[in-house]
Amino acid sequence: MNKSSGASLEVNCSRHSVLTTIALSLALAMLATLAVPRAVRTAMAGEATALLTDNHPEEAADLANEGRAAASRQLTMHMVLALNHRAQLERLLADQQNPASPEYHRWLTPDDFTRRFGPTAAAIAKVTHWLQRSGFTVQSASSATRMIAFSGQVAQAEKAFGVKIAASADGSTYANTSDPAIARDLAPLIDSIQGLDNMLHAAPTVHRAHGAISNAAASPDAIVNGNGPAFAPADQYAFYNETPLLTSGVDGRGTDCLAVVEDSNFDMASLDAYNSQFGLPAFSGANLTATFSTTDPGTNNDEIETLVDLNLAHATAPGASLNAYIGNQADTTTGLGIVDAMQKAVVDNICGAISISFSICGGAAKFYRALDGLFAQANSQGQSVFVSSGDTGSAGPLFNKKTRACVPSTKPRVSEMAASPHATAVGGTQFTANFDSSGDDVGHVAESVWNDSDGASGGGKSKIFKKPAFQIGVRPKSNKRDIPDISMAAAPTAPGYFFGESGSVQCCIGGTSIGVPIWAGITELIAQSRSSTRIGNINSGLYLLGSSGNAAIRDVTSGDNHFRGTKGYSAGPGFDLATGWGTPDIAAFVASF
Repeated sequence: MNKSSGASLEVNCSRHSVLTTIALSLALAMLATLAVPRAVRTAMAGEATALLTDNHPEEAADLANEGRAAASRQLTMHMVLALNHRAQLERLLADQQNPASPEYHRWLTPDDFTRRFGPTAAAIAKVTHWLQRSGFTVQSASSATRMIAFSGQVAQAEKAFGVKIAASADGSTYANTSDPAIARDLAPLIDSIQGLDNMLHAAPTVHRAHGAISNAAASPDAIVNGNGPAFAPADQYAFYNETPLLTSGVDGRGTDCLAVVEDSNFDMASLDAYNSQFGLPAFSGANLTATFSTTDPGTNNDEIETLVDLNLAHATAPGASLNAYIGNQADTTTGLGIVDAMQKAVVDNICGAISISFSICGGAAKFYRALDGLFAQANSQGQSVFVSSGDTGSAGPLFNKKTRACVPSTKPRVSEMAASPHATAVGGTQFTANFDSSGDDVGHVAESVWNDSDGASGGGKSKIFKKPAFQIGVRPKSNKRDIPDISMAAAPTAPGYFFGESGSVQCCIGGTSIGVPIWAGITELIAQSRSSTRIGNINSGLYLLGSSGNAAIRDVTSGDNHFRGTKGYSAGPGFDLATGWGTPDIAAFVASF
């Protein structure tokens, strides 16, 4: 449970809808008595198979010349089944953002989405049959999540999928070094297989400043506990021009809620300290909910990310309710607790905006495509998805087998989760704020690309995703998805943000995770101003504003995201691969969007 200073939190631990669970449980119970389809029997005899392409991580090549994983090693795996009618889905998503279409802002429910685009019961049964006949134990299947969870030993997996599973010398890291094969008629039904490797890792994109920033001045916003000056909510309001909205009552009230996706629980006293210090509404069970995708992980090293996301989401949209969706890496259904939490936020469909301040490394291309399918579902339900572009500039994250963590690449790459066309990728800027004699920010100054000793704004060209329709005409020589789309302050010391931790207000924090909950909060302001609860994917509207030169977006034209020897990209007029279109004048952006 949350450590609390007295406020209570509502906790919701349900995994799937009751009807879906009952229906699939009955279907699985019947499988043992059903005859195995002829197509599956043929494949089991080895007569017809097909490769599931892009289903092994590129980092698996590092294990190719090492040993084999122990044959008896137990693997926990799952398949993500493919979406149906993908072209129809993309047309629907375009129509939902087209004011001239009868589908404009007619959002689907999760059941609608599953019925129209999810796997059929027959497809689930067919794949489940094959897994069972291959000797695997099937634990669960869900049409709502498109997942079939199963387990077996390395030897079974190598035989069934026709792969070699290599391992590091100490056995701590393993991966299939080639794409798996499956019965040819089943291949179109499957999006990705997870669990043949253990390289998948997530990392928060928040960075603490190296040492406190000291100043002898005194102000409740600029200096706290002797540290600062740094950005408090009032400084953010002044710099990015949110004050006129808050003064007129546009603060996110009347919307459904804003979801922050996390893998650590949080200390309620730290949130209370932040709210009290800066005059924000107090949290209670009514406006802050913790929802666990499986079980409560307690607090861990990623707690600071949870706290910062809740601080900044609440500061930006103080009238909106927040829901922290929290995964547990020690009790995961997808292999990553943070992905469990994303999935839960989409399948629950409670909140209209989703903030994801993490990068993921070690995933195969099809893993990121499966995540893109999840984000497409979110968009169809009217949910806006925001993902940090990463904190290592042009050197996107790679899995390192020695440290078993995400590390910067030595060649240009991006955070591929952020490159999903159905998410908005948020980069970072830095600037020297103009504080008055009281220590309060007095307004906007020119920003540059965040790039300092703490990190740099992630950005570049995707290797996986093609250029989406909203980017056509932007950087026309590229045929790939470009990120970031938009940015926000990110440098931990220029200006740096205050945050709540250990029951008090601390200084200072930064990273591209700063902008993600802020942008999610901005969508709540837009929704309220439209007397709506949701606006869906903002990318098409964002690119229309950016390409028109609207003053609602402030262009960032200086700096670059070169990082530790990896050549990056420079900011310039208009869209660029360091800050996207730039940063917002929030009041103008809400009015113009």
